[in-house]
Amino acid sequence: MKKLLFVLTTIAILNGQFDNASTSAANFLKVEVGGQAAAMGGAFTAQVNDVSALFWNPAGITGIGKSEIMISQTEWIAGINHNYLATAVQFGRQGYLGLSINQMSYGEMTRTTEFSPEGEGTFTANDLSLGLAYGTRISDKFSTGIQFKIVRETISFSSANAVAIDVGSQYTTSFSGLKIGMAITNFGTKMSLTGTDQKVDIDAYEDLNGNPDVIARLATEQWTLPMTFKVGLSFSPIGPNALVKQEKVRLTVNVEYSDPRDFNPIYMAGAELKVMKLLYLRAGVKNTFLRYPDDLDDVSDKALSDYEEGEYINRFSMGFGLSSKNFPFIPYHLNLDYAYSDLGLLGWVPRLTLKLNF
Repeated sequence: MKKLLFVLTTIAILNGQFDNASTSAANFLKVEVGGQAAAMGGAFTAQVNDVSALFWNPAGITGIGKSEIMISQTEWIAGINHNYLATAVQFGRQGYLGLSINQMSYGEMTRTTEFSPEGEGTFTANDLSLGLAYGTRISDKFSTGIQFKIVRETISFSSANAVAIDVGSQYTTSFSGLKIGMAITNFGTKMSLTGTDQKVDIDAYEDLNGNPDVIARLATEQWTLPMTFKVGLSFSPIGPNALVKQEKVRLTVNVEYSDPRDFNPIYMAGAELKVMKLLYLRAGVKNTFLRYPDDLDDVSDKALSDYEEGEYINRFSMGFGLSSKNFPFIPYHLNLDYAYSDLGLLGWVPRLTLKLNF
């Protein structure tokens, strides 16, 4: 596992040296999962210790206890719905098995062609990823994990498929519980659309009369998955076992560096205040690169007035969580998390997550 992680890390760093903007398929794999992580600006690779680790860092499933299940729903932009279901169970003394389903539905859209620009009929588009993960504790301070995924995109009567892996690790230092997390996600094969939509009738010999048309297939390009290298730190300066001793309050602060192969590096930070194991208050910021299109006619001048083309800007997020851990009449540990994230010109996106630990 350590050798594999080193090789993939080297590949990710090398890929990060090139500008590959807008060159990846299956971008639904980038949509953040879980109200806790999203509210903290996505700075979650080091802290994650629940079943949402199947999205952020598969090593984190070693912190779930015996078993856990999560359902996350996001009202994405333009009426698009994103759903995520994950579960993990203890497997042996130090191991954990996890299963994830990542699905995005674009709804029904009007089909337009060069002959019918106003539209004729409808079509649908959907994305799906299925993952099987294994995580293990190497020691009481070090955990690793790996996830194998099947990725599929479908639009109309065409589809594209790929396989991918996620690998990650977490290390808890002796300095007041400081955690270091690292992960590489969506490292896999390329995708290319195929299907009956690519079939066309072609007259192979236009200069000859009487020859019938033949069925041909339009060639489609191959596109890589949105591989990302992430490294983060998580630290609790206030809490039961922190530098500042507080039994009923815990403050966790995270920072993270993310380097996608198809975009500029992203810098994230987030904080979580836990009160009496019942209420969680969260906030985060994501420092991301904003590249404007060449034609800005359709973009509000007011929205762009504070920025220069190609500048890094901050996107804020916030949220809260409720836990049933201190309610003895509830037999299971239930968490409800809500997040609200800023996507700039695309507006704010809400996320709702339910987690059940038993």
